[in-house]
Amino acid sequence: MRVAVLGGASRRGRRVVRDLLERPEVSGVVLVGPAEQERGRELARLVAILDPRRAEAAAVPITVEGIAQVFGGLDLALTCLEHGEAGEESVEQELTAFEAAVATGIPYASSCEDPGTIEAMLGKRAGPNEFPGVAVPGMSWTPGLSNLLVRAASEQLDTIGSIRIAWTVSRRDDGADLARVLAAWSGDAEVIEAGQRRRRRAGSRADRRFFPQPVGWQRVGLAHGAEILTLPETVGDVESFRVEAGMDGISAASVARAVARPSRAAGSAGAHRPSLGALTRSVAAALGPSATRASGWSALRVDVEGRYAGRARTETYGIVDHLANLETAPLVVAGLLAARGEVQARGVAPPESAFEPARFLAVLAERGVRAARLEGGDLSAQRATLRLQR
Repeated sequence: MRVAVLGGASRRGRRVVRDLLERPEVSGVVLVGPAEQERGRELARLVAILDPRRAEAAAVPITVEGIAQVFGGLDLALTCLEHGEAGEESVEQELTAFEAAVATGIPYASSCEDPGTIEAMLGKRAGPNEFPGVAVPGMSWTPGLSNLLVRAASEQLDTIGSIRIAWTVSRRDDGADLARVLAAWSGDAEVIEAGQRRRRRAGSRADRRFFPQPVGWQRVGLAHGAEILTLPETVGDVESFRVEAGMDGISAASVARAVARPSRAAGSAGAHRPSLGALTRSVAAALGPSATRASGWSALRVDVEGRYAGRARTETYGIVDHLANLETAPLVVAGLLAARGEVQARGVAPPESAFEPARFLAVLAERGVRAARLEGGDLSAQRATLRLQR
């Protein structure tokens, strides 16, 4: 199996490439990047560090035609771009790679977490006769793994009433930058209340959630989440749906105030909203060094409430690991399953439609990332036994 990776030079991408090269079924990895001279040299250096015998660089124009030339003849394409300050450039690359995958029919998965970009990709869904392959946008931990956990939980119930997804990262966990939380708590978050879609201020409705040990109790607030784009359609109409996010040692309310506070450009009479990078630096400075009691782990929890055999029931799934694993392992597993044809849908499909949850979670566990189902739906501090074995 030969795999193309766009974004392989990023922190996340390097881990994805290393993971792929450890797989015996992967005979080669092609690192795709812009044709600019400096970026081409960066890819070449990375190939030399990784495995020159099985890895190669392909510096091409970032156009549908340019990327499609690389995708043609390969077995799988993965995108693991890190948006951050790159902003519009990385979004454009993301959508261009997606269109190239659709044009060539190559199995494709992306770890993009941005709701707007994922919505744009899902909006180009074609019928299976138009696109015989499978393209899965939003295949990270949230969205991605969270979607599959919700579907796994919903399959244990006859009817679904509410879905609640919560995630938290640690300031001591490598890669858990503050920009991720600031983006989740900026602007308005889409929720479902009383069966109706509404918009509520992100970062509001602060609450405490208990996550698998060693993370424990963490403060969370309403957050943007791409899960709401497809899960209500997949599992059926629900009365309540929300995504929440948190970071240890940080208050959602204080961060939301910092995000909403306008600043004035020098020499300008009008107020403007600072860039995400500027806000990140400002809030990080205000927060000071990482809390010494921070766990160093990131965690995800989903609660699906409904009815089974006429009785109310809650299904709860949780997972805890380092962010580096949570961000990359789901993408690699999704890609390998798609390349093998182990998919339940064709065309452009969200994670919960593309893969069978039990099979996906079993393959993920083989890679050391294990999700656990809590019997009885009780994840309180007193009775929680949801500790994942390493």
